[in-house]
Amino acid sequence: MATVDWLERYHRDGFAVIRGLLQAHELERMSGGFERLVERARSLDSSTEVEGSRFVVRAEPFRLSRVVWCGGAEPALRLGDHPAFLRIARAVLERSDVVQLIQQAHFKLPGDGVDYRWHQDASNRRYGSDLWTDIDGRGSFVQIAVAVDAMTPHNGPLRVIPGTHRLGYVADPTSGDLPAGLFDASAAHTVTLEPGDAAVFGPFLVHGSGPNDAATARRLFLQGYAAPGANRRVYPGCGLGIPR
Repeated sequence: MATVDWLERYHRDGFAVIRGLLQAHELERMSGGFERLVERARSLDSSTEVEGSRFVVRAEPFRLSRVVWCGGAEPALRLGDHPAFLRIARAVLERSDVVQLIQQAHFKLPGDGVDYRWHQDASNRRYGSDLWTDIDGRGSFVQIAVAVDAMTPHNGPLRVIPGTHRLGYVADPTSGDLPAGLFDASAAHTVTLEPGDAAVFGPFLVHGSGPNDAATARRLFLQGYAAPGANRRVYPGCGLGIPR
C-alpha cells in the first residue's frame, strides 16, 4: 500500500480505492462473521440491539440492511485496531491518535431492495450541531469500506460524485437533504471492488448506492475514525468512541 498514491487521490477526488487491503484468510474469517450475522438476524422480529450490536432488520419479507457495531455480536469483526485500517485513518487525519466511531456490516442481498440516497456522511456524524466539532477543518472523519464480495455495476455499488468534498458540509442539518441542483448525477463514478479492496472517503463526499439487481450478494465492512475531540454523540456499542 503506497500511501502517497492513494492519499493524493483521496485529497484530489474526495475518495480513493486501495486494492488488496485485506488478505484471503482475513476475508474468509470476515465472510463467516457476516454469515453468522444473517443467521442471527433471521431470528429477530424487528430492529433491535444484541450484545452491543444494533441489527437494522425487517422480518417479513426478510431484509437486513446493516448491523451497527457488528463486532459486538460477532468476534470475527472486531477489527478496530487492525493495523491496515489504522494506517489509513492516521494518514488521512494526520495524527497518531484516532477515535473509532463506526464498525458496520452492510448487506445487499439479491432482491432485498436496500439502497441509499445521495448524502454526505457528515449528516450522520451530526455535523452542524453541538454534537460535532470539526477539529481539522476537513471534516475530522474518515470512512473505510472493504468489499467482502465483489462490488460490481449490477449489485448496488457505491457511487460517488468526485470533487464534492470541496463543497464542505452543504446538507440540511435537520433532514440531511442536499440542495437541489448541487451536482450532476451523470458525473457519478461507480466504484467497483474485488474482495479485500477498500474504498476510503471523507464526510463531505456526496455518495449513494442503488439496489442489488444481481443474483449475488454485495456485502461491505465499514469502519470510521474521527479526530479526538470531534464527537459528542453516543454511538451503539462504542459510546463516545474508542481511542485507537
